[in-house]
Amino acid sequence: IGAGPTGVEFASELRDFVEQEGPRYYPQLLQFIKIKIIEASPTVLAPFDRNLQAAAIDALTRRSIVGDEAQSLDLTELLLDSGVSEVSTDAIRLADGREIPYGLAVWAAGNGPLPITLQLIEELGAGAQSEAQSVARGRLAVDPWLRVLGGDGSIFSLGDCSCAVANQLPATAQVAGQQGSYLARLLARCRLPEDGAPPARRPDAPVSVADAVTGFTTGTNTVAAPFQFLNLGILAYTGDGSALAQLQLTPSEGARVKGTGKIGFGLWRSVYLSKQVSVRNRVLVLFDWAKTRVFGRDITRI
Repeated sequence: IGAGPTGVEFASELRDFVEQEGPRYYPQLLQFIKIKIIEASPTVLAPFDRNLQAAAIDALTRRSIVGDEAQSLDLTELLLDSGVSEVSTDAIRLADGREIPYGLAVWAAGNGPLPITLQLIEELGAGAQSEAQSVARGRLAVDPWLRVLGGDGSIFSLGDCSCAVANQLPATAQVAGQQGSYLARLLARCRLPEDGAPPARRPDAPVSVADAVTGFTTGTNTVAAPFQFLNLGILAYTGDGSALAQLQLTPSEGARVKGTGKIGFGLWRSVYLSKQVSVRNRVLVLFDWAKTRVFGRDITRI
């Protein structure tokens, strides 16, 4: 349920498993398998450009050739413009009244706010936080330095539970990772006033490019630079050794490197490897990929 990057990648990996390992382990069950991707919007992978969305739909809806007998199956079905109103123990009810029976349902359409987040919003009471909820909608509204509005500068929020009202950002790991790095630098290098004033950079703290730009625009060298998201691009695996890659070189929409199919798959795996924290991890990941390619997935048959 959900055709964002998480839902599409899970469905693609599951279809790969059925196509590659199903004939070996569960040949008698192949005729009963159907993967349905349910999405409330009219397309998949909303963050991607339209031509990449079309390529994803083509990849997801291709017919699968399974087994030694080259059996042709429609394993994947896309249900667009299909909002979900209820998920019971054995069926999914759509907004238009249709019911879809299921054996396994995976929710990939986003999470609701945690109780602690809602409790904090309520505790902050009337004021800037309450007024910002028309946009934040259950998330903690923050200022440019990721301070929670109404928290007197003593509460910070990042990731999915936060919302920059003036410049809303996607709820992705890329955003949360950059926010975490930013907050670590802010807490280490700046003084944090409790009167709502901007954080002040300590005199002995190193000056970054962002700090220099902030100093030039504000006319002072003491104000800390606000958080600035750097969009590095987005990736999504679409199955059968193909992927979509949309890499952002500059803020301009025209400066995007796009790749589909095997080229996109190469970019996707290159970025995945580069994000590993050590050479050891990179070697282990490469070894796992090679082992799976040669011997298939290592699974336990139940």
